[in-house]
Order: sequence, then C-alpha cells, then structure tokens
Amino acid sequence: MRARSVGSLCGNGPVATARCAVVRSVPPIPRIVNRTLTTKGQQGQLTVSHGLGPLDPPLSKHTTGSLIRDMSAKYGHLPAVISVHQNRTITYEELDKLSSTVAHNLFNRGIEYGDKVAVCAGNRWEYPVLQVALGKLGAVLVPLNTAFTDVQFASAIKNADVKCLISSGQILRPNGKHKHLGQLIEDSLSHVEYIYAIGDDQCLAADIRQSPKYHHFDMLLENPKGPQFAEDTNPDSVVNMQFTSGTTSDPKMSCLTHANLVNNGLFIGNRMGLSATKAKHPSGQDHLCVPVPMFHCFGLVLSNLASFTQGSAVVYPSESFGAREALQAVREHKCTGINGVPTMFAAELELEDEIAKGGFECLSKGIAAGSSVPIEMMRKLISIFNLDELTICYGMTETSPVSTMTRPGDPLDKRTSSVGTVMPHTEVKIVGRDDKTLTPLPIGKKGEIVTAGYLLQKEYYKNKEKTEEAMVYDSEGKRWMRTGDEGMMDSQGFVTVTGRIKDLIIRGGENIHPLEIENVLFRHPAVSQASVVGAYHEKYGEDIVAFIIKHQGVQVSEDELQAHVKKELGSFLTPHHVFFVDSFPATASGKIRKVELSQTAEEILNHRKYTQRKELEMVA
Repeated sequence: MRARSVGSLCGNGPVATARCAVVRSVPPIPRIVNRTLTTKGQQGQLTVSHGLGPLDPPLSKHTTGSLIRDMSAKYGHLPAVISVHQNRTITYEELDKLSSTVAHNLFNRGIEYGDKVAVCAGNRWEYPVLQVALGKLGAVLVPLNTAFTDVQFASAIKNADVKCLISSGQILRPNGKHKHLGQLIEDSLSHVEYIYAIGDDQCLAADIRQSPKYHHFDMLLENPKGPQFAEDTNPDSVVNMQFTSGTTSDPKMSCLTHANLVNNGLFIGNRMGLSATKAKHPSGQDHLCVPVPMFHCFGLVLSNLASFTQGSAVVYPSESFGAREALQAVREHKCTGINGVPTMFAAELELEDEIAKGGFECLSKGIAAGSSVPIEMMRKLISIFNLDELTICYGMTETSPVSTMTRPGDPLDKRTSSVGTVMPHTEVKIVGRDDKTLTPLPIGKKGEIVTAGYLLQKEYYKNKEKTEEAMVYDSEGKRWMRTGDEGMMDSQGFVTVTGRIKDLIIRGGENIHPLEIENVLFRHPAVSQASVVGAYHEKYGEDIVAFIIKHQGVQVSEDELQAHVKKELGSFLTPHHVFFVDSFPATASGKIRKVELSQTAEEILNHRKYTQRKELEMVA
C-alpha cells in the first residue's frame, strides 16, 4: 500500500502503510451548541429569520460500514434491499457480508483508501452493496449520471481523478451513449486502471471487453484471498463526491463525509417515521419504494441511508424510472412509502388504470423533493395514494443534502405550502442577497437561504474559488453555505422556498416568482404540469412564458389559461405566452431544465417576429 500525506481538504488523510488492522482516530464531529432563545420572543415565536434545529437525536459517529454492521446485528434477517426487476432480496446480514467481500476484493485488486471509484448504474442491488463497500474501504464513491454522453462521461472521470470505473454493462453497449468510451479511456484517461461491468457483459463494446483493464463485477463477489483491508473508522473521511453542475464547462464536485451522509440519513428517516417493526406493512417493517436514481443524493441518502439507519427496506421497482412499474411495486410489495420528484409523481397520477386497481392501503409515507412541489399536486398525492404522512424536503447536494423538512404531524397547510422546519444540528437563516454580514432578515421577508452545521460539505473538489464563493464565514467564524435559493421564514420556523434566485423573472424592475404562477396554473383541471420562465423582452427586460403539459384527452386554450391566472393574480403576473408541450427537458434526476425552456421560448418568439416581419414586407 502506498503511503499518503495530507493534501487538500477533500483528501482523506494519512493512513498506515502496512496491510493490517488499523484503527484510525475519530475527530470530533462539529456540533451546534448555542441554542439560546435570542432569536425568539416571549412566546417562543421567532422574531427574525434564524432557525435553530433541535439537538435530539444526538449526532451519530457511525461510518457507513459500522452503521450496516450495527443494523446487521439488530435486524440481520430483515430485508434491506428488494430489487423487483432483478427478483433479488438482500437482507441486512447479506448487505454487511457482501459489502465486506466486495471491499476486500477491490483492495486486493489495487483500490485503496482515498481512491476514487466511479459507479454508473441504475437502481440495482449492486449499487447499495458498492455504496457500503466503498465506505468500508475508505474509497470515494463518484456516482455518474446514467444520462451522460461519451464526452460528459469521460470529462467526469477525468475531473474526478477516477481510478476505477464500475458500470452497468447495458450502459457501455456498442450502440449506446458510451460506445467510444473504451477508446477514450485508452487514449486520454490512462489513470483509469480498472473497469468492471455489472450484469450482462456480452453487449459490451469490443474495445472495452478486450482491454486488459476490464473485469466482470462477479469477480468482486468471489471468496476473497490475500491480506485484509483496514476498515475506515473515521466519520470525517470523504466517502462521496457528487457532481452538482455540468461536467464539461464548470464541473463542481461536492466532497461529502460519512458524518455528513449518515447523520443526514438518520435525521431524514427519523422525521419520516421509518421503522423496522412498527410500520403498516404486514411484517411491521417499512418498505420504501425508490424510483429516484442512485446517482443522486435522493437515492443514496434520502432513500438508502434514511432506510438503513432505521432498519427499513428499500424497494427498487425498475432500473430507471417507470411510473407504472413504481405503482405495481407499491401494490405487490405492500410498500408503506414512496419517494419522488414532482415530474415522477405527475406521471404516476396520470395512470388512471393503475390507480383504479387500488392496492395502496399500506402506503402513507414518502418524500416529495428535488424541485418545487405544487400545492395541488401535494393534495392529490394525499387523497389518491393515501400519502397522509408525505413529507417535503429542502436542501442541496452541498448540504448532504437536507436542511429543512416537514413532519408527518404538521398541519396540512404547512405541509403543502412550506418545506418544513430546520433539521437537527442545523441552522438556517434568511439573509439579504448581497449581505456579507449574514444578518437574519425580519420574519416573512424574502431573501437568500443560508445553512450551517455538520451537514456542510468539506469543499468542492479541486475548486478553491467556487468553495470560497459559496461557503462564507460570519463575524463569529461560523461557516455558512449560500444556497442561491430565495425563501422566507415564518414565526414558527417554517421555511418557504419562493424560487431559485437565478430563476426569478425581472419585468420592468419588478421581481416575479415563477412558483406563484405555476401553483395557479396547476389548479386548472386541464393542467398536468406547468413550468414558468422568463424570455427576453427589449422594453421590459423579460416576458412571462408558461409551458404546459395537459392531461391526456383534455383541451384547453392559451386564452383560457391566461384568463385563469389573471382572475387570481391580476394582469401583471399573467403569462404573455403559453406553449403546450408533451414533455419538459429534465435532468436524469427529474429536475426541469428551466434554462433550456427559456432558450426554447426565445427561439419560438424570435421566429414569430421574423415571420411577422416577412409577412409585412410582402404586403408592403
């Protein structure tokens, strides 16, 4: 094993050079100890927009590996992972043993503490095994978006200094997106020393299969031989590098630790009310349906770790999202919870034939997150799918990711109009957009959301400039993350997100919040989904443009929708243009790409102007 020295903040620190049992020192985990009522009035109501999370439960010192070992001892016989499309169930005992086997074999094939291992796969049982195995080994999981092109794929591998690539065989097939990846690795990514294919490898591109770097994932499941690895016991080790933006122009990789992720999963699972023994499932164990992708924090933390910290089970309906498969899995496996982003829930709500079959009696819990959730959608999810304990989460990759969350027992109006209150061991403020002092604004005043606590990332990998831009210090030396989101806080500490600051539409000098208009549009019976963006206007700065996906078989006109909005919000907030589309451009995790919608709107409007000008010229 090569010796290491302490490098950047994202480095995992020194380790012993001998291949023997090593116990690494456990540094103290940052705790928020100041919980005075200085921000509250006499009745316990907040007087300024500064929320302090509770100190219970205490912060865990578990690593990913020690967590699963503990759960195996408590609930070894219970299922941890159910992959419906693979017809495979993994118990907690199996998850512990399989992850140790994979970690041991990776170690004996050259993967060591601090090495970067990229994983590109769908929702399969192998993914959580790798998640835990890499945590035990102290290697860094680099999840890759399954929708990446060849160029994006190669760029991500290069920027993350990936040593080992583990990918689904289907993703690397010759007629797929990555048919030239093998040659790219040979030509310009020489630092990639190992490639493993999960599943069917007969479909692999020839240049990958013939590479001396290539192996099948099954090799990592064999009985390990050779020296044992030293399990990582340091909660402050970086265990995950998550991409937060495009990988070809301005890559940002968030460096997250065991302490970040395990604790965030713990607090999410607690607030959801997940359990190993007290659920509505016949076994008493919560079964959480997970159609969200593993390469995103929604899959790895809000689903996997939220469940694993409570002894619950995750259920993967399909390798990639399928609305019908998700509802079928809920019915057949008597799922008690389901996670999703608004576009996923919208697709599920459209399946009237599946909904008519019923089978949602056990369903009550779940998380809706990823982007703004329209109020009317929340109400439909509660009434149609029995999701009366559905929670809303807010956060960002850089905060592990959740910083605020509703509780199942919160009043319905709070669960449909806010993103909840501050999570344990966390602080949230609403501050002026350009206020470097980070002074909290008065209650109800809109400003930028900033976050502090254990959940903050260590840094953006090899990007000091962006780290210092996003992570700032107050006058007391406390580090805060600027989210770039606009929101406000009420006197009870409930946070409402009013939109991305960069998504604000500025018309005639006035700020317009797209979410406000989207919520009104969504209440129209013909509207399935709505997204409102700004498009350039030479006089007023921006026009309001609405993109609409209609319910199947329903007709509605632009004039009708404009009248609907005008009735509730007045002329100033009424969309000037309404475009009907079949789908929205979205990331693989389901977030709508509003920048692309704005570009599309401007292209359409410019084409209209050009056509009108030509028609006038012909008449003249």
